[in-house]
Amino acid sequence: ICHPQEVMKRREDNTTRHSQVSRKEMNTLRAIINKIRLDRVTNQDQRITYILEEKEKIITREAKNLQCRSHGSVSQRDVYCTLSLDQEEIFRTSTAERTLNPFFGEEFQFEVPRRFRYLSVYVYDRDRHLKQDKVLGKVAIKRDDLSKYHNKDHWFPIHPVDADSEVQGKANIEVKFEPILKRNNEIEQQNNRITVRLIECSDLTIKNGCCDPFASFTMFYSNGKHESKRTKVKKKTVSPYFDEVVVFELPNSRGQNHDRDTTYNLLHERDVDFSELRVTLWHDSPGMADNIFLGEVKIPLQDAQHQQFAASSKWHICAKLRLRSSKNRPCSKSPGSPPRAHQDSLGSLRLKIHYTQDHVFSSHMYDPLRQLILQSAQIEPITSSAAYILGEIVPSKLDAAQPLVRVFMHHGQIVPMVRALARWEISKVTDANTIFRGNTLVSKMMDEVMKLAGLHYLHNTLRPSLELVFQERKPCEIDPTRVKDPTVIETNLANLKEYVENIFQAITTSALHCPSLMCQMFHDLKELASTRFPDNREVRYSVISGFIFLRFFAPAILGPKLFDLTTEQIDTQTNRTLTLISKTIQSLGNLVSCRSAQQADL
Repeated sequence: ICHPQEVMKRREDNTTRHSQVSRKEMNTLRAIINKIRLDRVTNQDQRITYILEEKEKIITREAKNLQCRSHGSVSQRDVYCTLSLDQEEIFRTSTAERTLNPFFGEEFQFEVPRRFRYLSVYVYDRDRHLKQDKVLGKVAIKRDDLSKYHNKDHWFPIHPVDADSEVQGKANIEVKFEPILKRNNEIEQQNNRITVRLIECSDLTIKNGCCDPFASFTMFYSNGKHESKRTKVKKKTVSPYFDEVVVFELPNSRGQNHDRDTTYNLLHERDVDFSELRVTLWHDSPGMADNIFLGEVKIPLQDAQHQQFAASSKWHICAKLRLRSSKNRPCSKSPGSPPRAHQDSLGSLRLKIHYTQDHVFSSHMYDPLRQLILQSAQIEPITSSAAYILGEIVPSKLDAAQPLVRVFMHHGQIVPMVRALARWEISKVTDANTIFRGNTLVSKMMDEVMKLAGLHYLHNTLRPSLELVFQERKPCEIDPTRVKDPTVIETNLANLKEYVENIFQAITTSALHCPSLMCQMFHDLKELASTRFPDNREVRYSVISGFIFLRFFAPAILGPKLFDLTTEQIDTQTNRTLTLISKTIQSLGNLVSCRSAQQADL
């Protein structure tokens, strides 16, 4: 919508390949898109209400050149990665065992739930010898830099993780200077008292899965002495609202106004001034030796110019604790890990990032476009419809299919739309075995409908059988090149047959529970395929099995975490078992003959 000229030019370049496209329909679509842009321009000085939707897809490819262990008999590592938004973990990969160059190849797609500053991928070693997981390093990408890496494979250097590298957030602090009155109501001296108000903080770091922040105020004086005060602890929040006030007075001005709750009792001295105010944020850790550092704000007060600048309410960015001594500084590497010659020796991580931002305006701005799209099922030929044109001009068929399916499902028109697209798709096919095998708009729309309408059905059908696989963890490897002891192949084959039979029976006995929307679309596909190939007796089954087995059940078995079938981490052996089960289910769905002795037994 933001670039209609480029979109329409791409569509016009394709008109020689699609002679059925209606010039009138394309011009109408161009006019509507341009109108949306024009409305944005003409109303740019007015307040326009919109929602910013952010989506990310992270593909964790692989890591290389990780450091080896310096303890135990095994120098290699068991590596996994976690994905975090500002230290809040939202995804974890499986574990690649005994390697310094792990391959993951896992994809995680999500809608961004809130504002964030950094997208971070942490690399961990699951160390069974020490019975704890050690962080090896991380890759942190600023939110503003994500667009630089959009849709690109990129190698990122792995950086060390320490307390300073995890600092983030900001604090709203108000500072006021006040004179102190003598008993005869005379002003003794200007700026002898400072009132500090910590209003609130935001986007603080999450530590050990939670954040219980409090703040300490430390006032440094020109004579080298200091005193400290602190706030109450706020539980389970990264954006605490404190609204607490503390008061500091110069030592030579104290009398009855002296605050007895200070950490250090200062002697009455003359010619002492304020030097610096430090507001340090901590995570309260009662069960640990020390509280965990979250960040620090330093406000200089040495002279009148600094005091004048500080005397207001401001948001301050939390900084690292730079003055910490090397003796007390947390180690940037786990105990027992080898020393680093240089930072690059931590290794590197290959990621592919898809990051998109959509500005969603009020619904009425899209009324003409919505009406045009909803007319698509009645347009003849279907290649002249707005929905088909959008499927052609959008680079990714999936990006076009997802919003189109939601629009048609909301208005109850998804079945006639899929039927119209399927009729066109099948009319071009000359071999019944290739129906819907390409990544076309109608196949992607069918995939999306099954995900939306059939997710509950998928869970009820597969979850009991898959939970048995996860609990028993029976070996199912039947490839002789992957098995050390050939005598276990027969036992593994029996295990695999048992799992496949359980899942296949669960699928074939679930017909009555299949959502009516999916049944209606499958009926239409069967009728269209049978009409196109009347002499082929299997096409009425293969056209449905191609979707229900190959594009619905088999992908869910192969990647159960992507379909919310489990939240547990899947080990290498179980992952291989799921792969073998998925391949067997695909073969059954393809109605193909067996090609090996092992498959024949199945």
